[in-house]
Amino acid sequence: MMSISPKLQLQQLILLQKLDDEIAEHNNLLAEIPAQIDARQEELEAKKKVLTAAQAEIKALQDKRKAIESEVQSENDHMAKAKTKLPAVKTNKEYTAILAEIDGIKVKVEGLEDKELEVMEVLEEKQKAIPGIEKDCKEEDTRFQEYKAKKGAELERMKQELDVFIAKREKLMEQIDNVVVQRYEKVAKSHNGKAVVSLQESICQGCFQQILPQVVINVKLGESIQQCANCLCFLYFEEVSEAATPK
Repeated sequence: MMSISPKLQLQQLILLQKLDDEIAEHNNLLAEIPAQIDARQEELEAKKKVLTAAQAEIKALQDKRKAIESEVQSENDHMAKAKTKLPAVKTNKEYTAILAEIDGIKVKVEGLEDKELEVMEVLEEKQKAIPGIEKDCKEEDTRFQEYKAKKGAELERMKQELDVFIAKREKLMEQIDNVVVQRYEKVAKSHNGKAVVSLQESICQGCFQQILPQVVINVKLGESIQQCANCLCFLYFEEVSEAATPK
């Protein structure tokens, strides 16, 4: 490799850090997208569960109504059978007993019919709610499919951008001295990916510690590669505008 000036090496390190920041940000966002899609799908599934529960409740009410209807039919058959006995009875006591039995059946049937009416009223209200719940589910499904497609497109775009950043990084790495690269990667590994930071006034923006005056001068000159004595981050000078300076 051709000898590269420290000033150019520093510029390349700054660019390398920017690329690594972009790569880290894209990797984080790429990791978040599947979770975002899952969260939206959970919202859809929650609405579907409401629909399923409502349908199950309606089915239970319909089954209950059928059971009551069956019981009413059974009691009516019982009453009809009791009535057929009347012409054959020979004593008032037997006749009265059968009439009492028939009256008891009538009372039971009336109670069952009242219960059936209550079930039918509840069933009607539940059935009226179904179209609204189905509409809500359908709309939520449409929104989810649109969201999923949007996030899928975003995922692909970010993958393509990430590939570009990685390719640029690989090309740039070839231009930086191997020893400097090793130092950079060692610092980055111990500082959550941050190896190159600005020096504002005389404060390292990596550890926010005061830098020695001579090091500050060297950083401002930009003719050599300087590292913070405290956090070992590579330093470059960044002027702070008056607007950014606290009053």
